[in-house]
Amino acid sequence: MKKGFTLVELLAVVVLLAIVSLIATPIIGNVIETSRESANQRSIEGYADAVRNEYYNQQTGGEIPVIDSEFLANIDTEGNEISCENVLYSTEYQVILNKCTIADEIDKQYCYASGNHYDCEDSEFLSILQESTISDSSDPISFAEDSWETIANAVKNNNTSKYNVGDTKEVTLTGDYAGTYTVRIANNSTPTECSTEGFSQTACGFVVEFVDIITEHEINSTVTNLGGWPASEMYNFVNTNIYNALPSDLQNVIINTYTVSGHGSNDSTNFTSTDKLYLLSAKEIWGSVTYDSVIDETRQLDYYEDNGATESNYSNASKNYQEVENTWWTRTSYSYNNEDFYNAYTDGGVDFSHAYNNNIGVAPAFRIG
Repeated sequence: MKKGFTLVELLAVVVLLAIVSLIATPIIGNVIETSRESANQRSIEGYADAVRNEYYNQQTGGEIPVIDSEFLANIDTEGNEISCENVLYSTEYQVILNKCTIADEIDKQYCYASGNHYDCEDSEFLSILQESTISDSSDPISFAEDSWETIANAVKNNNTSKYNVGDTKEVTLTGDYAGTYTVRIANNSTPTECSTEGFSQTACGFVVEFVDIITEHEINSTVTNLGGWPASEMYNFVNTNIYNALPSDLQNVIINTYTVSGHGSNDSTNFTSTDKLYLLSAKEIWGSVTYDSVIDETRQLDYYEDNGATESNYSNASKNYQEVENTWWTRTSYSYNNEDFYNAYTDGGVDFSHAYNNNIGVAPAFRIG
C-alpha cells in the first residue's frame, strides 16, 4: 500500500527550496551583471579598436587622430547608451586614450591605453596618462633634451626658436657602429633659392650633421668617380648600413631629401638622387670651390657660413675619428679628373683623394621635418 508525503515532509521541502532560492538568486544575479558588464566592456573595446585600426589608417594616412566624441556616441549595447570622449592623444604610446561612460552606470568610466582596458582611476592608467602627457608635450625645450618626435613637430609647425644652429644632441647607434655620437644643427633656414626648380635641398630647412666621423670607408672599391654620388658604393653604404644603425625614433622623423651632386671629367652633368642620409658637398662646407661642378644648385650650410668657412678659413670643418683629427669625405666628385672625390683634410681644409681610399671618414647629414 503506497504512502503519501506527510504535511511535515512537504513543509520541509518548501523550506529547503526557499533556502536554496535565497542562496542562489544573488549569485545568479551577480553572474548576469558581470556578464552584462563584460559585454559592455568588450563592445567599447571593439569599437575603440575599430577606430584605431580603420579610422586611424584609412582616414588619417597613418596619423593617430584625436577622437571626436561623435565617433563614440550613442552606442547601444544591451539597451545602454555609451558615450566616450577623448582624454589624450599620445604619440609616445601610439594609442588613443578614451574615457567612456555607460549611461545607467554614471559612476563607472572606462579608459584605454595601449589596447588595454582600465578603470579611469586605476593607478597604472593614471601613471600612463601622466607619462604620456609629459612625453607628448608640443612645447620645445632644447635640441639636446627634446625627443626626435618633438623636434620634428616643432620643425613642421615652424616652432624652432629654442633650437639654434650649432646646438648638439647625442645619438646612440647600434650594430657594427654601436656607440654614442654627437650630432648638431647645421642649418635651420630656407632662403628663396631653395624653392628654385632643380635646387638641392641638402642645405635647406632643418639639417642635422654628425659632428664627428662614424667610421672610415671607401667611396668606391675602384678608382673612379664615374656616376658620382648616386652610383657610388658609399651611397648604398650610408643609406643602408649607417641608416639601419640609427635609433628607430630618429629614422621615423628623417625626411627624403632631393640631392644634387657634382660630376667628374667622364660625366658632363650633375647628378640627382633622393636620400635619407647624404654626405655634404664641397660647396655646402666651404662655399665656392674650384673644380666643384655644383655652383648654383646648392648653398653653404648656415653653420659653416656663420663660422666663415672658406677654402682659406677652414678650422670649423675639422672632424675627429676616435678622438683624433681625421679626413672625411664629401659627396662631390673632383671635376678635373675621373678618379677623385673631395674631402676635408685633418685640419678641415679642402682636399681630394682617390675614390678607393678607405682611410677617409664618413660623417653624414640628414633633414628632419
